[in-house]
Amino acid sequence: MITVAFMAASCLGDASYSNKYTADITFDFDASVYKNLFGADSTYVLEGEDQGFYYDPSLIFGQTHDNDTFLGGFILSYLTGESNGLITKPESVNDRYRVHAATGSVKSTGYVVFYDNPDSEKMPDPHMAFTYRGLGTCTIAGCYVNNTTLVARKVKEHFQDGDKLTLKATGYLNDKETGVSSITLAQYTEAKDSVMYNWSAFDMSKLGAVDKVMFEVESTNDAVPGYVCIDGVLANIDIKY
Repeated sequence: MITVAFMAASCLGDASYSNKYTADITFDFDASVYKNLFGADSTYVLEGEDQGFYYDPSLIFGQTHDNDTFLGGFILSYLTGESNGLITKPESVNDRYRVHAATGSVKSTGYVVFYDNPDSEKMPDPHMAFTYRGLGTCTIAGCYVNNTTLVARKVKEHFQDGDKLTLKATGYLNDKETGVSSITLAQYTEAKDSVMYNWSAFDMSKLGAVDKVMFEVESTNDAVPGYVCIDGVLANIDIKY
């Protein structure tokens, strides 16, 4: 698993530990990580039996894979796309993992793409998890989201009046639902044809304290696949034991 962050600890007495901080997860790495772990297609697929990767150690992002083939959940990417919503370049197989923008959020290099595979057996469970379950609390303030180039292309090709693409996040604590947040990624009506191509804030504060989050990409048109880019995950972590 990738671990590219560390936590500072503070000891209170001889047998107590307390750490309260905000995890700002931008999925950016130093040059050696890009060179040694990412493939020629600028994405990272786990090896062996690992089913998730860390950026901050408090959160794990689930990924399922078959050898080097990504199946579902989160995949790390630093593919760059076109700005201002343009789609002028020839279609590429990597467009499914390419953000429909020139950079990650806040000009970052890396980000993740979440793929909601319609075959639920090929999805990780959970999608995103709080590593220190039972030892503290995790509240997800939100993140930034954007479409992939593939999704933007398919929306423009296939959406008809009334079609809509939505990302939904559901929080859980001890297997009980805590809340739901959603954001519109694309929508088509006779009056307006809108496709998200700027990184947009996704408020997830309604989820409250969670130990896992499950995501769902909902499309009213089956021709539009369930990919979405996510960056800048902001989580408030409070660990005590």
